Amino acid sequence: MASLAGIGLASLVGPARAASGLPPTTLTPDQALERLMEGNRRFLAGSAPSGPSNLERRIQLATGQAPFAAVLGCADSRAAPEVLFQAGLGEIFVARNAGNLADTGAIGSLEYAVGNLGVPLIMVLGHEHCGAAGAALAMAQQNLALPAHLRDMLLPILPAALTALRAGGDTLDGTVRANVTLNVGRLQTESSVLAAAVQAGRLKVVGAHYDLDTQQVSAIS
Repeated sequence: MASLAGIGLASLVGPARAASGLPPTTLTPDQALERLMEGNRRFLAGSAPSGPSNLERRIQLATGQAPFAAVLGCADSRAAPEVLFQAGLGEIFVARNAGNLADTGAIGSLEYAVGNLGVPLIMVLGHEHCGAAGAALAMAQQNLALPAHLRDMLLPILPAALTALRAGGDTLDGTVRANVTLNVGRLQTESSVLAAAVQAGRLKVVGAHYDLDTQQVSAIS
């Protein structure tokens, strides 16, 4: 993102302009989603990653980047999108934080990916046994003495935890899934850049869940 400082606002509100020496992907949102899921199928099958070798890719990427998709994922070390989707260097644009939250940093990063790199797909990826979701669920049930920054980080997950508690059943899994759905919505309502791209058909924002036991990524409607 070295060229970010020289980007004008106009470049973020219309179709993507080349921000590097590499042309933007030509994949449609649905094609980009299928490519991500095919990567997870290869991961499940234990296949070797496809695409150029690291050396070849590093040479190509010296002029810039042209990812085909973006993922807003959790900072959990077990849920690295590049690994789960067998993506090589420069293939997916990743924003990660605890709880896969559409906060200011994540939204701004994804606006850059869509507006200047031409990414046609954003996936919000939650995962099984999420510690942030579990902590938010505990906050919803009792008063916890937490460090200030950790408490503030968890606050946006509380609505998902309350939704899961009202629904009953597996409340941790329910919190994870409700949190994904809420953040899919936040990306499209709190960012006029992303909302405009969705309305124009250039972008799709989807939710997904990674099962740590099966290693499978599945869609959340």
